[in-house]
Amino acid sequence: MREVNRNKALMAIFLNMLIFIFIAGCATDIQSERETPTEKPQIVQESRETAISLYYDFKDVPVPKEMDIKKEKSFVFQTTEFTTGVLTFSGNVESDSLIKFFNIKMPEDGWRLLSSFKSPKNILFFQKENRFCIITIISKTFTTDLEIIVTPSFQSS
Repeated sequence: MREVNRNKALMAIFLNMLIFIFIAGCATDIQSERETPTEKPQIVQESRETAISLYYDFKDVPVPKEMDIKKEKSFVFQTTEFTTGVLTFSGNVESDSLIKFFNIKMPEDGWRLLSSFKSPKNILFFQKENRFCIITIISKTFTTDLEIIVTPSFQSS
């Protein structure tokens, strides 16, 4: 009788593990089927040690692939001479990891770090030729918000 109960217990554990694996697999599929950005991002292939970057409306500002764009909070204005605006993202990424990402990736696209503030609301200021990029990173309980503002510098001649 004990062996029958033990076999039932093992079978129940095995079935629970299968259900857990199935649910985890479905969650991964749902994550990958999320809505894509208005403009299909370019994926940059990199080594296993670095994160994969996506590029949205600002062709030289990388965004970690783990961050999801919030279209309702984003606005981009484009002319023949410049692109400016705000892109807003949210994701389950630690703020220190995002800071490190931008400190490494932005110079690779020609941006120069001007200054930064580190607090519950982290702000990074970058400059490139005649443009500024302000990156704001705000940690929340379960997510991190990311806001990227790109603006022309409008320097007088």
